Amino acid sequence: MKAVGIGGGHGLSRALTAFRLLDLQPTAVVTVADDGGSSGRLRQEHGVVALGDLRMALSTLADGTELAEVFQHRFDVGDLKGHALGNLVLLALLEQCDGDIVTALDRAGRLLGCQGRVLPSTHEPVQLHGCIGGREVGGQVRVATATDRVERVWLEPAQPPACPQAVEAIAEADLIVLGPGSLFTSVLAALLVPGIGEAVVAAEATVVLACNLLTQPGETSELSAADHVEALIAHVPGLMLDAVLLHDGPACAGAGTPLGTDLDHPAVRQVVCADLALRQDGAVTGMHDPQRLADALNGLLAS
Repeated sequence: MKAVGIGGGHGLSRALTAFRLLDLQPTAVVTVADDGGSSGRLRQEHGVVALGDLRMALSTLADGTELAEVFQHRFDVGDLKGHALGNLVLLALLEQCDGDIVTALDRAGRLLGCQGRVLPSTHEPVQLHGCIGGREVGGQVRVATATDRVERVWLEPAQPPACPQAVEAIAEADLIVLGPGSLFTSVLAALLVPGIGEAVVAAEATVVLACNLLTQPGETSELSAADHVEALIAHVPGLMLDAVLLHDGPACAGAGTPLGTDLDHPAVRQVVCADLALRQDGAVTGMHDPQRLADALNGLLAS
């Protein structure tokens, strides 16, 4: 079976790991709107799409090779301080591939021995904008660190072309998982590429929203599970969710608040509540446990 994870960052990595635990054929459709850190610097200097979330997805799908470990190495001194080696390798591959990001990612996947494919939501550099507290804020970092409620987000340019291979992967998928991860700056940043959102709406796959275990201070402060769904529907008209996964277990450590398990929305066919939290050194973290996530997804696929 084919599974597509849409989003970015650590949340998408946990979904991809869950796919592999279930022996699904994974594809990552990744936001390229990040403008902070190493990705932001490379965007400014070279005019490329954000590479960091793409690198992280590649590393997750890599088959535990030493090269994959080095790929994640981040320099801490000198002119390269803050850059991840994998970002620089992707930049080099982009130059060798005449700017073709899909070819560059496929080559990186072969180098790393990836089990699955990583694709950008769009091959065009885009910037995320948001209306926050009634004012416009430009840039993914500024949206993510906002202190007022995020009312809506959009991309500039507003109609970037969707990656054709990503649209094809979504159309062929048996399972599509949105998240876990940042609602506005990861999940919606990918879905706002018109062809990507439209492909998910039209897909015959089981479409699942894996909600974060806790709200994110600033970006989703005080938003309930229903608010998360409402935000998705408002930005992606026609979207129907076959299931929403919500954490129902011990309290998680972290700065946010629980989303709760109270969800009744006409765009949601089924709500699945389960203990999804990762344990580390005996503590219940605010991160998804890939195995617990895999178990919840397996139950949906079996039904």
